[in-house]
Amino acid sequence: MKLNCPECKSEIATENLNVLTDVALCTTCQNVFIISENVQDSTTLGFDINDSPKGTWLKNDFNQTVLGASTRSPIAFFLVPFMLVWTGGSIGTVYGYQLINGEFDLQQSLFGIPFIIGAIIFWSLTLMTIWGKVEITLNNEGGKVFTGVGNIGLVKKFSWKEVQTINEQTTNFRYPGSQGNRLVMEGSKRITFGSSLKSEKLFYLKKALQVLKQQNQWK
Repeated sequence: MKLNCPECKSEIATENLNVLTDVALCTTCQNVFIISENVQDSTTLGFDINDSPKGTWLKNDFNQTVLGASTRSPIAFFLVPFMLVWTGGSIGTVYGYQLINGEFDLQQSLFGIPFIIGAIIFWSLTLMTIWGKVEITLNNEGGKVFTGVGNIGLVKKFSWKEVQTINEQTTNFRYPGSQGNRLVMEGSKRITFGSSLKSEKLFYLKKALQVLKQQNQWK
């Protein structure tokens, strides 16, 4: 087994690897670490990080790397007209009469609030199938995961010290156009993302993150 120290990157001698206890010692910097947390997943062997599937991208800068994937899906051709009809019918029925007649009905307005909330949620999902993206910006300290449209969306930050494993997990909620899986970065902190991505894009992001974490090329 060839293994490098996660701190100084020196190669660990075989006699300093204790597979039974899952512990290794680096004699260069005296760092003691868990072997299983620092061995590259065997399924990444043969994985080419530069061979990104359509709809994904990898950008290298001087001090950071950006991994990304589009959440675009053909299901948008169904969702857009459905949402136009549903929004116009539900919200238009509740508030349209009041606007046309210049009257305010408190009871009817309160009745329409759930429809407004539903419209916001489902229009957000619909826009993700048209212009959405998942983008991970990585640097020496850690990085951030952005999920959204343009510059509007959810940002989750993490440090490398908080991440021990990067795996794929089945979700209870299936996003329109996705296969119902997501990525989980787990350790002292747990970050989940990517439930809006198709399987081949999710697979690429997972393997690319595992490789980059292993290399930790910014040090």
